[in-house]
Amino acid sequence: MTPTALNTHISSDWGNLLLPGLRDVFYNTYNELPGEFSKIFKVKDSKQASEKELGMGAMTPWVERVNETDNVTYQKIGEGLLRTYTHSEFASGFAVGKRLYEDELYGVINGMAEDLGRAGRTKVETDAASLFNNAFTTNLYDNVPLISASHPYEGGKAGVQSNLIEGALSDTTLKQAITKMRGLYDNGGKKIVFTPDTLIVPPALEWLAMELTQSTHKVGTADNDINTLSGKLKVLVYDYLTDDDAWFVIDSKRHKLTFFWRIKPEFDKAIDSDNFVAKYNGRMRYSFGASAWQGIVGSAGA
Repeated sequence: MTPTALNTHISSDWGNLLLPGLRDVFYNTYNELPGEFSKIFKVKDSKQASEKELGMGAMTPWVERVNETDNVTYQKIGEGLLRTYTHSEFASGFAVGKRLYEDELYGVINGMAEDLGRAGRTKVETDAASLFNNAFTTNLYDNVPLISASHPYEGGKAGVQSNLIEGALSDTTLKQAITKMRGLYDNGGKKIVFTPDTLIVPPALEWLAMELTQSTHKVGTADNDINTLSGKLKVLVYDYLTDDDAWFVIDSKRHKLTFFWRIKPEFDKAIDSDNFVAKYNGRMRYSFGASAWQGIVGSAGA
């Protein structure tokens, strides 16, 4: 669709301006800083419209074979829940009249391209962070939120498990989170033995998180107790978290938080032969979510 005169930038709007090649400007701006979401999510490429992952039950621990003639006990694993990642498409752009892109001298069009690149980047980061920002309220594949005290086992085993910690970030609650993660079980009742290694916090908790994880002595006490948390966790400050109190601990190697790129950001330009309007646009497709809740423990804070 040809842009209307109302949303096309023309020379009378901007004065004398020179059209450079903008594709590199888009890409360079989009990639000017390392993406924050990619430091957390397992980022994968997808070649289809959606990705599906099926959960399943798990084997229970072996049983003793008492007599030499006893039969082997054969286990049957139940089918689990289906996780579906459906890729959404996002696009945006701007249009410039011929006289403006012919005569532009001062980099204003470059600035538009840079801002469009940043807008695309912000969309990706904000969407990915929504998994954390909605972690206590939005139900996932198992009909409870990502952080919950009532995650069901899959495959038929009765009971629930919790990855929820109550309370603000502190020496006590952080140790509770580490202990809770190490005590989680798979769907067959076998201990997973996670290794929590990363503390994810909003900017408001950055300095407290650093004190808790890097101080040589225990924080907030006049005693000379050794800080047993020192060096245990890497602090990752996630700028796109919207709750100043919420915090999370993950096992960065074994968690199942996934981001799928169907189409990575691509930028293009075209000139309309009827009115010589230059159109610049960007497009991308992706999906994200959690294939398993294990591997992450969190608290909504105070």
